[in-house]
Amino acid sequence: MKWPGMLLWMLLWAAGGTLGGSCTDKIPEAKVAEINGKKLLLSEVKGIFPSGISADDSLALLRNYVHNWARKQLIAGIAEQHLTKEQKDVSQELEDYRLSLLIFRYEKLYLESRFDTLVSDAETDAFYNAAPQNFILDKPIAKALFIKVAEDIPQIRQIDRLYHSSRTEDREALSRICSNIAEIYTDFDERWISAEFLAETLPVDSKQIETGWNNGFFTAEANGYKYYVHLYEMRMAGAPSPVEYERENIARIIRNRRHREMLKNLENTIFNNALNHNQLKIYIDE
Repeated sequence: MKWPGMLLWMLLWAAGGTLGGSCTDKIPEAKVAEINGKKLLLSEVKGIFPSGISADDSLALLRNYVHNWARKQLIAGIAEQHLTKEQKDVSQELEDYRLSLLIFRYEKLYLESRFDTLVSDAETDAFYNAAPQNFILDKPIAKALFIKVAEDIPQIRQIDRLYHSSRTEDREALSRICSNIAEIYTDFDERWISAEFLAETLPVDSKQIETGWNNGFFTAEANGYKYYVHLYEMRMAGAPSPVEYERENIARIIRNRRHREMLKNLENTIFNNALNHNQLKIYIDE
């Protein structure tokens, strides 16, 4: 059967359709491409088709796959002609890759059942305090209150007044009002965020936010909205980074260290057990 007459049969078979009869037994052995005696069979490409793919998309996917296969075969054929016998011997590289892949898969299995991902605040604090000079800010960060409301709402004057107040009852009233009517009301009073992150939701850039730190309050208006920012605390680039801001980064470093230590201990245990049980003999050590 030749292309494109074979296409319908291929698509039905690749999609898992039942064609019935002896024809279906022959379809998997149909050739999709051939070059220099090397054949690409339909049965070898069945796995490239996602379920539910259309006939047009199937053909485009198949054509791309076949063209890539042909390019590789052509280049490999030229390589075969120009490389020496020693250069074409890849048995050692294949064995090294096989061993690396086996080790990787076993280590993954080993870690999945034993690795503890939990890192306590005490651990991150200890890591930070051991070398605080390693944690320097490369960009400004802040703790801030951020509000975005439509500028024509009736409560706008009330928000203006409450926003500047430091009284607890006024802050609570502001929270109640904005929680119901504000498009955005976010209070980062206990969490450090970058000035860049804050600027992404404001009609200003991070430099203007840094300037606004001089008095702690600033507002902006744009596109029918009024923006309020109260900067509780701010640290500039080049200043020591607070441990709270670095906590997740430190936890990731600690987890990576645990990961390496567990695998090193596993390797040492297996090695020493082999020596102790005479499974391993290293003659140059004798």
